[in-house]
Amino acid sequence: MAWNRADLAGTPMAALDDIVQRLSITGNLLINSEGVRQLLAPVYREGKGVDDLGALPFLEVEQVLNKNGGDALVAFNTHPLVRLATTTENIHILVPCLYEDGGFTLTIRGLPDAVARFVRLSKTLIPPSTVTVQHLEKKLEGFKDHLTPRQLECFMLAAQHGYYDDPKRITMQGLAEVKGIARSTFQEHLNMAEQTALKWVAEQMNE
Repeated sequence: MAWNRADLAGTPMAALDDIVQRLSITGNLLINSEGVRQLLAPVYREGKGVDDLGALPFLEVEQVLNKNGGDALVAFNTHPLVRLATTTENIHILVPCLYEDGGFTLTIRGLPDAVARFVRLSKTLIPPSTVTVQHLEKKLEGFKDHLTPRQLECFMLAAQHGYYDDPKRITMQGLAEVKGIARSTFQEHLNMAEQTALKWVAEQMNE
């Protein structure tokens, strides 16, 4: 879901545009019906700072952290959209959420009916300019299309036998023996599958 500057005009969130160029919500630390304690990473406009953020009616700054030489914040967020998310069952808000140059983007995962309910209710608060829906099953089918049948088979075999558990429940040699092929051959197929999986995940995060 995405809201542009025009969508947010006249709402409390519009005040952010005078304070920050960018504000990333990088973590949700505590969730209750009153709001969410969040980890925030702001990029301030010239002359603005944490006191300006703390003056917003929906943000209570609780702690200022130092993150790579810049300020990161712990703040309690009671914005109506945030409170709506906390009271909608069977959805999960993915981080980071991003406010940038007057617009806000939010990514949600959950049961179809729950996501539809959240979208419907959010439209009564602040109608978004864009709502994009993607079905996870279709996305996974897209991932499978990037792998050869042998790569997919080796990848699934590794996952099913606990190769990615910590500690591992099976070795590469053990997987090769289960598959009945040479260790070097199994490792080649698995390495290619893992590289493809990482690239695919990165692409999905950028969508």
